[in-house]
Amino acid sequence: MTGSGRVRRAVVLAASLPLLLGPSAAEPAGAAPAGSVPRELHCAGPPAGCVDEAAGVLRRLRDDLGCDHRAPFAAIYTRLQESLGAAVRAGLFAEPSWAGGSLNTGFVNRYLAAYHADRADRPVPAAWRAAFDAARAGDFNAGQDVLLAANAHIQRDLPYVLAALGPRASRKPDYERVQAVLDRAYQPAVEDVARRYDPLLALGDARWNPIARPTADELFHLWREIAWEHARRLAAAGSPAARRRAEDAIEANAARWALLLSVPGVPGYRAGRDAYCRTHGGGEGR
Repeated sequence: MTGSGRVRRAVVLAASLPLLLGPSAAEPAGAAPAGSVPRELHCAGPPAGCVDEAAGVLRRLRDDLGCDHRAPFAAIYTRLQESLGAAVRAGLFAEPSWAGGSLNTGFVNRYLAAYHADRADRPVPAAWRAAFDAARAGDFNAGQDVLLAANAHIQRDLPYVLAALGPRASRKPDYERVQAVLDRAYQPAVEDVARRYDPLLALGDARWNPIARPTADELFHLWREIAWEHARRLAAAGSPAARRRAEDAIEANAARWALLLSVPGVPGYRAGRDAYCRTHGGGEGR
């Protein structure tokens, strides 16, 4: 399949994914205490320790959020960090200080910055605004909550982190190895979200909807490829005007995908989803 064909297919699949995952999500049941989660990671140790620190902070955020509809993304992110830490310890990366250290720490810090800005009613990028507003509105299921946040984090945040560190060609293999780690962690992470927050995610992803998993997998691959290309253009910008154009392209792309993913669901799903969460451990840190 050509690059343009792959993009067109991913766009069509993205548009249908919320419908395939089931009815819409509900409003959060309670709010997390904002002061319990650090605003930034300050890791200066070995890469595996940096990933462990990130996993610990995200685990705390997940647990503090309880049944808040921002929690499924934090839960997915926690699982991915745990898998990344195992990969760093196994010696998977040629440059672990980059993949598990500076890149991962900078990436997680972008998420924490957006989370805390939203909690404080400060402006956030359009893609993040769509994700946070969706979680509050309650018109989406857990799959959409995760995808909207993942879009903002991968397509909007990641290019800036990569550009700041240098998207050198020599680092692309490690970048692709990170994707391989995400691929392996994906299904257990989805099962965790279904068990804690919303059983319809499991129904859509593993039972009556066999194309949901490759669709999400294809989207994440595509988004990370796009992020790398945006980072290259941003890093190569030779003037303030060129940098503004590169930044505008990043923001517009992520915002377009957020709009595409924001397909309204079935009203009234909130009560059932939150009741399930309260009785299946989503509201209990574990």
